[in-house]
Amino acid sequence: MHSKKYSNMLQSKDIPYFEETQKRTFFQKLRKIKNTILLLLAYTFPSSSVRVRLHKCRGVHIGSSVYIGLFCFIDNLYPEYIYIEDNVGINTGSMILAHFNPGKRFKRVLKSQVEPVLIKTGAMIAVKSIIMPGVIIGENAIVAAGSVVYENVEDYTLYRGNPAKKVGKIKI
Repeated sequence: MHSKKYSNMLQSKDIPYFEETQKRTFFQKLRKIKNTILLLLAYTFPSSSVRVRLHKCRGVHIGSSVYIGLFCFIDNLYPEYIYIEDNVGINTGSMILAHFNPGKRFKRVLKSQVEPVLIKTGAMIAVKSIIMPGVIIGENAIVAAGSVVYENVEDYTLYRGNPAKKVGKIKI
């Protein structure tokens, strides 16, 4: 994510722990309500093209010819940290998370942080997969059904499992 192509991407940052988020300003609360309503509409809308537009309205960066399946959850609080390039397929029930917000009691062992997620051109996220904060899914890579991705996925590879591991290379 450090190349010139991605220089405009947001950088990782520390965010308030869960208890501290209750002290939001009126405008922060209004933004959260707007994002939640648009997310819920996108979650069940019958048309993928409308789902894509609704996520764009939330702030998700989405390229052309992107498919987003039904019941996909794309980060509700920090959608602007999600980058999806062209010709990507995100299948039913998948989740893409950009933030982790534990309770303050875990402060010594867990950071409350938001990190950008990048899904590169031609990648496919199969049914009910979970993409964790800070992950890059490589070009034309496949994340198999039900996988949980904690680390970057190489270009032209298949990853599977929890945690997702490289299974092999893909020839397209």
